[in-house]
Amino acid sequence: MRKNNFDFLRFLFAFIVVVGHIIALSGVENFKTYQPFFSTYISITGFFCISGFLIVSSFERTKSVKNYFQKRAARILPAYILIILLCATGLSFISNYSLVEYFTNLQFYKYLGANLSFLNFLQPCLPGVFEGENFYHCAVNGALWTIKVEVSFYLLLPIFVYFLRKSKRKYILLLFFYIFAIIFRNVFIHYSEKNDLFIMFARQLPAFMSYFACGMALFYYFDFFIKYKNIFCIIGLFLLVVERIIGCEILTPFALSAVIFTVAFSFDKLNNFGKYGDISYGIYIFHFPIIQLAIHFGFFEKYNPFIVAFCLVLIIICAGFLSWHLLEKKFLRKYRT
Repeated sequence: MRKNNFDFLRFLFAFIVVVGHIIALSGVENFKTYQPFFSTYISITGFFCISGFLIVSSFERTKSVKNYFQKRAARILPAYILIILLCATGLSFISNYSLVEYFTNLQFYKYLGANLSFLNFLQPCLPGVFEGENFYHCAVNGALWTIKVEVSFYLLLPIFVYFLRKSKRKYILLLFFYIFAIIFRNVFIHYSEKNDLFIMFARQLPAFMSYFACGMALFYYFDFFIKYKNIFCIIGLFLLVVERIIGCEILTPFALSAVIFTVAFSFDKLNNFGKYGDISYGIYIFHFPIIQLAIHFGFFEKYNPFIVAFCLVLIIICAGFLSWHLLEKKFLRKYRT
């Protein structure tokens, strides 16, 4: 179980999200041809599948609930807090407001409060930053909404595991989590066109619990999955294609998980992909404002957009590398068991 390709998969998903957001945010017409190949949604839900597996595994290995929360905080908070503070202060220099107007604007403090408490949707924008017709949205870091979902899962996991340990048939409880999430998401998606509030609820933990539940199920029934992984993968690929064609998301969490975990426990040559660092988290949380800055300075209009996109990817990967080695790794060492 310890030999896996999760580092490679998380890097791949982070890379797809980066390119997908470059395509969506830049507005470059020539990029749109490639959009179907860089689905940010599939990548994000893929992260959730992996997280369900890894976090329940971590919890089961941890000596106490306190130590579990310490490890989760050490993994998420340092880089997260850094990017919030860096954006809040550093972007003041490109704001349409003067420095005095910027730092005395109520929107600035709402941004800090909302984002530091993982309620990014309440205030995604900073005063006078990333405004104008060149921007798809004024959001400073539109990717951070998933961190709220992830943190919610971290907080509830000890309760989930408590009931799973009490249950002789864990699959029944996991199936309940799955079905509840599918119903929750489909109900709110159905009504999302009528009210933005429904869109917000469709992006919360209950809506994505099906993906986490699949990851948890793979942990508890790991031996069974490994025995039949190729069959699971074939079924998963078939279901992904079918549901993609008919436009529904009922068996997709199961199907995506089957494919992801088959890849995770195949191809031994990818096992050491993360030997130079687990940089996927840094890539994910730093990429959005870096892309927005490139749009602000008009790089996509001034230069060849493909070269700009390539340079942005390199810069973002470097940011993830530095984040891991200078910050994240140092905090994780203290609580790693």
